[in-house]
Amino acid sequence: MKAKLLVVDDEKDICKVLEFLLKSEGYSVSVACNGEEALEKLKKERFDVVITDLKMDKVDGLAVLEKTKELSANTAVVIMTAFASVESAVNIMKKGASDYIVKPFLNEEIKITIKRILEQKRLVEENIALRQQLSQRMGSMDFVTSSESMIRIIETLEKVIPTKSNILILGESGTGKGLIAEMVHRNSPRRDKPFISINCSAIPEGLLESELFGYKKGAFTGAVSDKTGLITMADQGTLFLDEIGDMPISLQSKLLKVLESSEVTPLGDTRGRVVDVRLVTATNHDLETCIKERTFREDLYYRLNVIEIKIPPLRERREDIPLLVNHFLKRFSEDNKKPVHGVDGKAMGILTQYPWPGNARELRNVIERAVVLCQGDFITAADIPEKLKREESVFLGQEEASSLKLSLSEYEKNLILNVYHSHNNNKEETARALGVDLATLYRKLKKYGIEE
Repeated sequence: MKAKLLVVDDEKDICKVLEFLLKSEGYSVSVACNGEEALEKLKKERFDVVITDLKMDKVDGLAVLEKTKELSANTAVVIMTAFASVESAVNIMKKGASDYIVKPFLNEEIKITIKRILEQKRLVEENIALRQQLSQRMGSMDFVTSSESMIRIIETLEKVIPTKSNILILGESGTGKGLIAEMVHRNSPRRDKPFISINCSAIPEGLLESELFGYKKGAFTGAVSDKTGLITMADQGTLFLDEIGDMPISLQSKLLKVLESSEVTPLGDTRGRVVDVRLVTATNHDLETCIKERTFREDLYYRLNVIEIKIPPLRERREDIPLLVNHFLKRFSEDNKKPVHGVDGKAMGILTQYPWPGNARELRNVIERAVVLCQGDFITAADIPEKLKREESVFLGQEEASSLKLSLSEYEKNLILNVYHSHNNNKEETARALGVDLATLYRKLKKYGIEE
């Protein structure tokens, strides 16, 4: 099926050139000679890519970009501009554009850009299909990812879930350690038995011991009847100890004894009970550092860490952010009975650039808040907390600008290399095709090591 492109420019000659060029590449091409015409076409049809001029009367390229993203978040937008700079490129990308092209442009540049964007779209669609397959395989529609690191985690889990091996899940707060633990149980042979979960950092030491091990009547003041501990309740099933790194050292030795003997003894009792429990633990602490600081037992660590699953923070897998945004948006739109259909380009730009110190949990809360506050069909920047906008601005200034410069540099290198080779390494013809003088070309060739 041919990719559908929309070309938007108030210069009819440019529209004709692009229409001819892109049709010759096998694409289905529609043309709009101004922004208003483009908006009408966008309402009636869905396009894979929109290529629009930035400077147009009445409805400019940014308005076309914003409307495109409102109507079809998956449509890529390329901005054509005669006034390119790193700053303007950052602003364009922040508003949701996939790329930008500087006028006057080269035909090869246009073709390479569109081909690359369509290839990226294809990969995204494949990743979405893969995510759906993973969700089905793991029995959890809450597990949303397209990142290679998370897919490798799934592949590891599929190998270890059928076993009885203990699993240690490492990761920052909010990365989904509890979700992984539930998935382990739900997909294991123990799925029909209890799944018992407790947060070791949320319960005082004395109470945590009685919760885990239980007690006999009269074991201490207030023990007016027997109490079954959570370890015993998890017999034949799975016990999930969240924040295991915060477990008091005195309890760690008792837990180690249970793991070594498969037997649990309630407080005040002299007889133990044999239990068959699959243990899954999680922590946001560096347990090896805790061992050095003598706050965590080394022998217990090795008992727990038979299989280690390390979940990367959300800032290291930014490709998952749009997927998670849409996942949470759908959930909270249904929960609040509000017809919020998507996130506009500017808001999505803020969400994808924010470093998310609270990871997926923080993102979930932000989207829930945005859905509640949203007054229209789409979440806008006005619905995003001011903190994210401030942090995003700092983040872009410190990191994204550097990243963009590297990307622009790499893009310039590839463009020069392609044109240079297409002209059989003839420098004069290459300089003419690129629209630069020969001295500039020589400097660029030397800079990128293309030729001495």
